[in-house]
Amino acid sequence: MRQYFPILKERVRAREFNSLFLFVTSRCNSLCRTCFYFDKLNSPDDLTTPQIERISATAPPFRKLWLSGGEPFLREDLAEIVAMFVRRNGVRNVNLPTNGLLPDKIFRTVDRMLELCPDVSIDLNFSLDGLANTHDSIRGVPHNFVRTLATMDGAERRYREVKRLRRNVLTVITRENYNEIVALGLHLMEHTQIDGQYFEVVRGAAPDPSLKQLTQEGVAALHRRLMPFHRHYADKLFARLPPGVRHFAKMYYLGNLRFHFDLHEQCLESPKKWPMPCTAGDTSIVIDHNGRFRACEMRGIVGNLADFDFDVRRALESEAMRAEVREIPRANCWCTHSCFIQDSSKFQPSVQLFHIPWAWFRQRIEKLPELPAAELERFKALELA
Repeated sequence: MRQYFPILKERVRAREFNSLFLFVTSRCNSLCRTCFYFDKLNSPDDLTTPQIERISATAPPFRKLWLSGGEPFLREDLAEIVAMFVRRNGVRNVNLPTNGLLPDKIFRTVDRMLELCPDVSIDLNFSLDGLANTHDSIRGVPHNFVRTLATMDGAERRYREVKRLRRNVLTVITRENYNEIVALGLHLMEHTQIDGQYFEVVRGAAPDPSLKQLTQEGVAALHRRLMPFHRHYADKLFARLPPGVRHFAKMYYLGNLRFHFDLHEQCLESPKKWPMPCTAGDTSIVIDHNGRFRACEMRGIVGNLADFDFDVRRALESEAMRAEVREIPRANCWCTHSCFIQDSSKFQPSVQLFHIPWAWFRQRIEKLPELPAAELERFKALELA
């Protein structure tokens, strides 16, 4: 029980401010057809460093810093910004997405971040949305796939011994890449040493709405084919833990991912109430590149931090934000956004103690759909079947 208690304590806790979603820049060097932020990119009104310092100085303590953009690595003082939130706000984990097109900037910034934040875990998430032609088409950059894989290879050589830096791939499921996502996963397992691959359903007002033409049945079938990848990476993630703790940690990890898949499927075609309240605007806040703030990336602007002297506490406690929080359940606003599913589920004991273990059990007994022969052989070769 002494081994299990820290995991239980992390999983079942009182509601508190937990996450800051910060768009550190609007600058971007991609033209992604999936981007819900496309109409705000490359604007001249990014937050200044003193404004971000004021945000950090006034924000409550919190654990998780979700960075976004634009391409975050186009912000020259990115490492110093992260260190500021670690020092002042007690951040323990940083989620850092990248398109992988700027290896020199990425490595220089990550080196500095690791130096300034010696006790913080970092998830460096490379975006790959298909094999070469498909990925390049979705991202709008020639040779993007090859360039990103080269950056990932450089990151593996540079950081392979840095256990608190996880090198992941994030893949957005769309109509265009649906039929090759498993092939992409197999390619990454065979040719890279990443720590995990995660899958999101395309969401928001994408520039190419046709990419959102997915069915609940099709996504559910794909999810069943993707769970073996998660089981493989779970073995790698928890390999250093003692046996009893390892089993318990893997159970929650895989159950949590299957629980996310469940909500992705249920809410894909129309909203269906989650088994926990959405805590957007309560345990988290989204701050756009220009200081406008929202409860969730998928909802409208609530206000501008400039009107609150960039005081995050005042913004969170404002009547506008309180009204927004009250409106979310009334608006039947249930979505597929994993960041907010994750954040909200942390504060619902019934989800942590019942729904996630049940999801773990279901993923253990569910069978893979019938696979093409060549794909099945590759699964068997990788001991995934």
